[in-house]
Amino acid sequence: MKKEIVTFATMAIGILATCAVAQQATDSTSPASSGATKVNDLAADPSAYLGQVAVVGVVAAVKAGQGFTIVDNREYAACGLSCFSEPDTRKIPVRWGGAAPKLQQAVRITGVLEKSDRGLVFSAKNVAEAAKE
Repeated sequence: MKKEIVTFATMAIGILATCAVAQQATDSTSPASSGATKVNDLAADPSAYLGQVAVVGVVAAVKAGQGFTIVDNREYAACGLSCFSEPDTRKIPVRWGGAAPKLQQAVRITGVLEKSDRGLVFSAKNVAEAAKE
């Protein structure tokens, strides 16, 4: 009886460990493992990303209660917030009514990119701190 309990417990621990590893890979917020799009990729061809999308970037401007604007992680790493004012820097304005993320914070945003009478609109459904790459 003890041998059966030990065997069952060992199997259960093995299954739980396997599930935990699989769950950890699924929950990762790095762009490669999560399928999140980078700002430069989305801004280069936004119509290819219409509908549900996950984007990673760095917060470059905040309008409390309305939303914020993100830039690509690579752009931010190269020149910080000074890139924001340069015309060649691709930016994505994000509609978000929740608590605003901090300026210069790396974020992962899930939401919907859709056409409106004013052009394309990205409305966030979830904003979370992005994992360090």
